[in-house]
Amino acid sequence: MDNWALLSNVLGLAIGAGLNLYAAVLVTGLGIRYGWLHDMPGELGLLAHPVVLIAAGVMYAAEFVADKVPFFTPIWDGIHTFIRPVGGALLALSATADMDPLVKVLAVMGAGTLALGTHTSKMGFRLLAHTTPEPATHSVISVVEDFAVVGLLLLAYQYPWIALPVFGCVVVGIAVFLPLLFRIARFLLAGLIGRVMSWFAVEATRGPVRVFARKVKGAPRLASGVLQPETGVFTFSRWGRRREVVLGALAPGVEWGFVYNVARTADGSSFYLTKEWCATPAAGSTCDTDS
Repeated sequence: MDNWALLSNVLGLAIGAGLNLYAAVLVTGLGIRYGWLHDMPGELGLLAHPVVLIAAGVMYAAEFVADKVPFFTPIWDGIHTFIRPVGGALLALSATADMDPLVKVLAVMGAGTLALGTHTSKMGFRLLAHTTPEPATHSVISVVEDFAVVGLLLLAYQYPWIALPVFGCVVVGIAVFLPLLFRIARFLLAGLIGRVMSWFAVEATRGPVRVFARKVKGAPRLASGVLQPETGVFTFSRWGRRREVVLGALAPGVEWGFVYNVARTADGSSFYLTKEWCATPAAGSTCDTDS
């Protein structure tokens, strides 16, 4: 196998592991065992062992079910934030078992990073899908991801010259959208946690409030920061630098939502507030704490 084909295999395994590690192992193992895939590099032949196939099949079935349960999916994905990158790195190590040690180290580092980036992107989109919590949406997303894993791996193994440009686009896309996806993930996780905490919230005192930018001039969408309710000063961090935007005091009243509330300032800027903030009596704002 030439170096370009090996690179295609490593990238395909890393991206596949980031999407669904167990599907990647199962597809590769079955392909080797039944002769659909030939001349696989390194020690990937171990994936065809019956014990590995059974374990991968059981875990794939568990993930298939977990992906269909809207509010269990973030928990499952959260646990796999550690498992998928490690799995991608180990698959890369197996694929490069016959290569120079330096190549192995680079493959492990690159595959682990790419698997983590793919997983984070997947988790961000999955959390975004929780704004439409009907089970059908999650089922469709899950099935599409499974088909994507199969398609990407077959492309990597059979048509590396086509796969490499595709994987290059995936890497660029992850690099471009990862900052936004991190903000989305942080925003949605904070909202879900805030929704739960609001059921046990006690009355808060007047003071700074952690918010997410909804429409704020000079701040990226969903930027996390601290708002001073009385002065309307919004403080956030961007590219490692602390920034402040003066917006004016909060307007009376808060728009209620199931997971988030929306507050507005005198200049028309708006912010998302997580639910545990509901008891804060800032600038006359109130929330429906019975929601």
